[in-house]
Amino acid sequence: MELIKKYWKYITAFIAIFLFLIIVEFYYQDKLYIFDNFVYNYVKNIINNPMTIIMKFITFFASPLWCIVLAIIIIIFNKKFGKYFSINLALVFLLNFVLKLVFARERPIDINIITESGYSFPSGHSMVSAGMYGFLAYNLWKSKIKNGCKVIGFIGLVILTFLIGLSRIYLGVHYTSDVIGGFVLGIAYLVLFIQIVYSKKLTNK
Repeated sequence: MELIKKYWKYITAFIAIFLFLIIVEFYYQDKLYIFDNFVYNYVKNIINNPMTIIMKFITFFASPLWCIVLAIIIIIFNKKFGKYFSINLALVFLLNFVLKLVFARERPIDINIITESGYSFPSGHSMVSAGMYGFLAYNLWKSKIKNGCKVIGFIGLVILTFLIGLSRIYLGVHYTSDVIGGFVLGIAYLVLFIQIVYSKKLTNK
């Protein structure tokens, strides 16, 4: 139990990477489409104008424009934290960009409520939101803010991250496996970033 408590970050990263590798294996065996098409067929039946407006609004909160604006806002109010937030953001964007080139999976063509350029796997919005909002959630939890506010803020960030991934499926720019792959890899990246880079900063301050 003590070992789990001590190394939970590495264990979490290992499990997340393992799940990502399973998705990759299914991808190369061309087995993901069964699952992806099943979800897609359901999504087609719930598309309506009010929901589309909501999903477009939600997906904006992991767009490059919003990420840059958020980073600038944080830097203005807290330069030290803003620096690490920006490093975290830049690294997760770069990692996702490289992985998209490696897997080169084409985007869905069935729904496409909005259009996006580039490849599909893993979902950039999902991976970035897990890395970005997960980082904010971690720091919120470690802060001296009252516990009630911590819980509400933490849950809010988790829900927002989940909804961003859901919006990508709804809007037809990602398969479900892209989103799941982005989430698990984003989580793996986040815990390793916190452990290797950010925890040292906290220790040395």
